[in-house]
Amino acid sequence: MPLQKEVTHVKNKIGLAVVLLVVVFLAGFLPSYVKAHRLENELREARREAALAQLRDLASLAYFQASQKDYGLAAGTCTRYFDRTREAVNQAPDASVKKQLEGLLSLRDSITAGLAKGDPAVLHDLEALFARTREATASPSVAQRPE
Repeated sequence: MPLQKEVTHVKNKIGLAVVLLVVVFLAGFLPSYVKAHRLENELREARREAALAQLRDLASLAYFQASQKDYGLAAGTCTRYFDRTREAVNQAPDASVKKQLEGLLSLRDSITAGLAKGDPAVLHDLEALFARTREATASPSVAQRPE
């Protein structure tokens, strides 16, 4: 019988050692996992904000180029703008942002046609595109700041 108690005692010690090993592993792993997950989310959000800022930049650049009567260059910029807008629509996190971005695409045909003709009236459409782009891509943190 003493041998049986000794075997049971050793098994208990091994079981306790395994449990402690798992607890120590989790104590070291979980904080770094949580931090990595948080940083991934921040990176994803920063990339999304950068893509939206790029849309604002392209819209303003196209307006500027057209105002300088460089319609060919403005047409190329608008092509890049609408391609990036389509990408942003596909990657939009929620339906309201997606709907706003899709609304920007409705101006594509009239702007493209106006730039192809070299029509100075296209400036009005580009101005509307710029304003709507600013509304659609406004950062929530910027919108909530007191002025």
